[in-house]
Amino acid sequence: MSEVPTPEKLPIAINDANLFIDLCEVQLIPAFFGLSLVFHTTQLILSELEDEQMLQLRPYVKSGALCVRHLSQEEIENLDTLSPHSRKLSRQDLSLYFYAQEIGDCMILTSDNRLRKEAQRQGFEVHGILWVLEQMVNQQLLPPKEVASALQDLMLVNAWLPVRECGEMLEKWQITMS
Repeated sequence: MSEVPTPEKLPIAINDANLFIDLCEVQLIPAFFGLSLVFHTTQLILSELEDEQMLQLRPYVKSGALCVRHLSQEEIENLDTLSPHSRKLSRQDLSLYFYAQEIGDCMILTSDNRLRKEAQRQGFEVHGILWVLEQMVNQQLLPPKEVASALQDLMLVNAWLPVRECGEMLEKWQITMS
């Protein structure tokens, strides 16, 4: 019998705004917080969200399911010195990267290409929205058909999604759904 992971044994995931935006868009925030992960972000990331998106996240912040790191003014002012490659990253993205460096053993969940590349260059495990959707299916939080439908909806509003990979996932879930 496998051991159920306790919160201190669960992987830590630091979340970017674009991931929250995509999940809010397709109403998958509750399933997201059901994943076997410990969720973190920064106040600068949350400041990028619209009121309606924050409304969906607020219960998770209040309950502690989403830990928010509040950077001091001095820390914010020093974000630009993090990395030689970081000049192309926004302050919000740098805050996430700063927090990941502070925690150390964590993954970064983002769909931002620049942040993904920089985080990978620095040795962090990085995943995007497609990995998150796949985890929802793998961890049996939602049936493949529901996640496939959400992905199809997301493809209509997020032009940055990798079309080939989306198609492969949809095809896989179609086989699973039969």
